[in-house]
Amino acid sequence: MERCYHCSEACEVSIPFDGKPFCCEGCRTVYDILHSNNMEEYYAMNERPGLKTNVAQSKYDFLDLDEVQEKLLLFSEGSISRVKLYLPQIHCSSCLWLLEHLHKINPAIIASVVHFSKKEAEITFNHHELSLKQLAHLLWSIGYPPDISLASVTQPTGRKRKNENLILQIGITGFCFGNIMLMSFPEYLGIDQQFKNFQDTFGYLNLILSIPVLIYGAKDYIISSFRSLQHRTININVPITLGIFALYSRSVYEVVSGEGAGYFDSFAGFIFFLLIGKWFQQKTYSAINFERDYKSYFPVAATKIVEGEEQLLTLKDVKVSDRLLIRNNELIPADAKLLKGEARIDYSFVSGESGLIRKQQGDHLYAGGKQMGAAIEVEVKKPVDNSYLTSLWNSPIFHQEKNTSKLSDRVSKYFTVVVLLIALIGAIYWYLHDPSKTAFIITSILIVACPCAVALSVPFTYGNIIRQLGKKSFYLRSADVVEPLNEMTDIVFDKTGTMTLSEKMEISWQGDELSEEEKDKVRLICSQSTHPLSRGIVNYLGKRSSGIQLNAFQEIAGKGIEAEVQGEHWRMGSGHWIKTTDTATETKVHLEKGGDYKGCFVFQNSYREGVFELMKNLSRNYRIHLLSGDNSSERNKLQTELGDKMALHFNCSPQQKLAYISELQKAGRKVMMLGDGLNDAGALKQADVGVAVVDDVYAFSPSSDAILDGKKLAFLQQYIQLAKYGRKVVWMSYAFSLLYNSVGLYFALTGQLTPLIAAILMPLSSISVVLLVTTLTTLNSHKIR
Repeated sequence: MERCYHCSEACEVSIPFDGKPFCCEGCRTVYDILHSNNMEEYYAMNERPGLKTNVAQSKYDFLDLDEVQEKLLLFSEGSISRVKLYLPQIHCSSCLWLLEHLHKINPAIIASVVHFSKKEAEITFNHHELSLKQLAHLLWSIGYPPDISLASVTQPTGRKRKNENLILQIGITGFCFGNIMLMSFPEYLGIDQQFKNFQDTFGYLNLILSIPVLIYGAKDYIISSFRSLQHRTININVPITLGIFALYSRSVYEVVSGEGAGYFDSFAGFIFFLLIGKWFQQKTYSAINFERDYKSYFPVAATKIVEGEEQLLTLKDVKVSDRLLIRNNELIPADAKLLKGEARIDYSFVSGESGLIRKQQGDHLYAGGKQMGAAIEVEVKKPVDNSYLTSLWNSPIFHQEKNTSKLSDRVSKYFTVVVLLIALIGAIYWYLHDPSKTAFIITSILIVACPCAVALSVPFTYGNIIRQLGKKSFYLRSADVVEPLNEMTDIVFDKTGTMTLSEKMEISWQGDELSEEEKDKVRLICSQSTHPLSRGIVNYLGKRSSGIQLNAFQEIAGKGIEAEVQGEHWRMGSGHWIKTTDTATETKVHLEKGGDYKGCFVFQNSYREGVFELMKNLSRNYRIHLLSGDNSSERNKLQTELGDKMALHFNCSPQQKLAYISELQKAGRKVMMLGDGLNDAGALKQADVGVAVVDDVYAFSPSSDAILDGKKLAFLQQYIQLAKYGRKVVWMSYAFSLLYNSVGLYFALTGQLTPLIAAILMPLSSISVVLLVTTLTTLNSHKIR
């Protein structure tokens, strides 16, 4: 009987098309879609890529209802919408490939990101060209019908199902492991030879109990290793799978042949402890995700309007119906309604599409949009917890993946090669001396050469380091940031807002005396901006009078502010932009009214406590650079404090900062960039490790790899040292693993491996690695004070 070219199922009635057999019209249609879009590579990625689906298209008619779309869509503005769909048919790498290439099938789909473990796809599309219902039909037509329920929208099931599956795996494997241990008492008591029937009976019972452990308990490791080999790579699961098959096949052979009771207790125990480690790892990252919640991860504040007065409050205190002031370049923290002002919203953080969207009073504003222009006032309509901002940090738009090689996968390649080499040497030796023991020796080596240290050390070590650093106000995006922290050669500091304290700047005015009305207008203009110098001027001028209207506002990065107030044209910013004749080198903000130069605000910076000592200490191991958009007024002071070895660069535009980082990287340097997340966004994104330094002012830096509380900047060197210590702990655990693997290999190579020895060595290795790395990293973190 022919098999379907698409799903590989038997064709009861073959439907020929393009010279290929298909079992149904559905499979033929999917092939036709892929073939017509030059996407037949899909079939080369898996032996059975397509799964049968029997969902009717009419199931999705409800998606045309506006109230349903409002609840399902994560974001919808202009022509762009985004939706997260649960696709239970996702099962292999070919699914991943196809779903992330949906834009080739329909150009109205802008982007598709698949979360494989959750079986979810987050799809951004042009809803003017493709409706939500049509998107569901498209997914249905290629074999991935969305499982949509309103309950799953408010409570996503992907993670919940994943956790439930893991707990079920642990439960079933633990049940089998316990009973196998119980059934193995003849071997433990040494009565197996005296009562051969006991050995045979309990051996077969153990064989039956081991089947669900192999098929269900170990399936994730086996599947992962085969996928790795299909892509001609060796990940950590390859040596694990070798050990699993060696242990299981040896045990089955002994039971069936009657030579012994096998190693089913060690086999089940090995899988059980691997699953326990996996669960513990998930609990670790779950805690990390909690600590990385946006409300605690960012020192986010919002400005609330109470009876005409501005009141700063943390985001957790923002409630429905609160009236908030949103300044230029600030993000809207919760879904809200525009009450006052003209909104020019940049939704690029949310949709990935550039371009400003204008909103008028009464219009709805989504959380995550950035106001570009004069300050606006909004009324909060949804709790912050229910807004789209809560998922922004984990959005793929903010995560520019960097090519990092995992230490565990690198080590696993050598581990696998060494184990196979030892097995070959052992096989040759015993083949020449006692051929009957050759198979026994090979399987014994594969059984006892436990890769637990390689599998568990990195996630447990780096995961615990992330937690410990988070408690000390240094938040890493993920465990992948720990390795680059070990490889840094250069550290680049921004000055204003990073090394300096904007609220402690000493400010003076030089120029024509400003009237009270002019001061009010200048304060109104500066209050629209979040730049440290603008905030300093606002504090310097004090409380402003009410009733003045701002007609137009524009902030130009690296230059200054241009605004219109009651028909008067104002500009304020750098001397180069204002084109003054002033050649002084102090930090100044120049002011121009109606084309007439009025004067300038002069700033004396106040530096963060301990920042100079930090940079001196870091300079012993790293090349230190300072990039500043300010002028060189403080060059002499900085050189006196830091010495001549520091590379000091002033008057740098955001583009020049980014280019400077790129040049260092082209020279083979590994760069960490510290900035305040505003004009430094490009440099932070370009750097190998971008660290956003933030205070209590509302700041958002989506491209950074880490967030550092500005009050803790002086502790940066200790944070880096903890990350470096983490790598040492990983290598220590590998050395420890080598020690007990050597003991195990001795018993294996000499033909003395018994079930009791295997039962002791294998679970002991997992427990010892977890305890070792967690204890060492936790103790070392306490040194940071």
